[in-house]
Amino acid sequence: MLEATGSAFDVGLVVAATLAPLVVLGPFLGVYVDRWPRRTILILTNLGEGALVAALSGLVLAHAANLGAILVIVIALATGGQVVRVASSAMVPQTVRTDDLAPANSLLSFSNSFNQIVGLSVGGVVVALFGVVLPIEYDALTFLVAAVILVFMAKTVGAPDPTLSGARPGFATEFTEGFRYLIGQRFLVQVIVLGAVVNFVGNAAFALFAPYADYVLHGGSVTYGFLGAAIAAGGIVGAAVIGKVNTRQSAGKYLLAGVTAIGALMVAVGWTTSIPLALAEMATLGVFLSVANIPIAVLVQAKVPSRLMGRVISVLQALIIAVAPLGALFAGSFAARTSVGFVYVVAGALVLVTAALGSVLLRELRAITY
Repeated sequence: MLEATGSAFDVGLVVAATLAPLVVLGPFLGVYVDRWPRRTILILTNLGEGALVAALSGLVLAHAANLGAILVIVIALATGGQVVRVASSAMVPQTVRTDDLAPANSLLSFSNSFNQIVGLSVGGVVVALFGVVLPIEYDALTFLVAAVILVFMAKTVGAPDPTLSGARPGFATEFTEGFRYLIGQRFLVQVIVLGAVVNFVGNAAFALFAPYADYVLHGGSVTYGFLGAAIAAGGIVGAAVIGKVNTRQSAGKYLLAGVTAIGALMVAVGWTTSIPLALAEMATLGVFLSVANIPIAVLVQAKVPSRLMGRVISVLQALIIAVAPLGALFAGSFAARTSVGFVYVVAGALVLVTAALGSVLLRELRAITY
């Protein structure tokens, strides 16, 4: 989009489109994640996403990948991605013991980060050399491979709670049950408040990732790829460290500490014009993203009953991300009026203020155990 239009606002619009389904559809998808076999959901969703990405490559080859077409495909892919995230997370506590949740989530984070390192670093070079079609076609193939791998997973993994077989209440009743459980847990409400602010400014920064690589660092697709890979590399380090830490008595404290560090690093990124320094800052940012996110993911999996997991996780994520599309749109508009670097500085400062207030006001979150 940046190459096609040269507009930071259009880039922000596309990023906002990737977030909108999480807010609008996410809470309702959770009901079906709890109703249906989660393994089957993952297989079908991967096949659908692969078909969508293949369609995107066809549009690019036909020179028909305009803003409208890309927005439609991005929204559909974001919907599938939300289904995968919720179903995968809900399956973890069905697979391992509570004591093993932290290392299990760390291994999942490691896998995700490692693939980002390879995909973003190699992808940036491939785009620079051959254009965007080849990596898009490869991406479509990976969804098919993922679906095939899932076929070999035992059918019992991710199966619905057998005690809920037979007649089930209506959709509205099931949805309301999950929502009431969430708002009845004070620590989850506080996670939502903190997460909403951080996601607003965080997605504002993410929306400007490509313009930052191009306009501030004076790089290109290769720089963009390596910046993303640096975050993923830091994520691996953070996952390895936090996976060995017993956070059962201190998950909330790790979240607040991680958010504070993330805010400081975002301010630093806004002042940085050196590619090596930016890479180092992004790697450190990845470390603290793992430090903040993994203990909370484990906490939710440990505290929420399995039969409600899909609904609670989907509503929790939707409420946290509700303002994120606005953050992406705000970033594009604000950057057009000021500068990309200034947006990062302002975003980081807001995160620091939020973390400081949270450390004082969010007492239940600071003291939560599992």
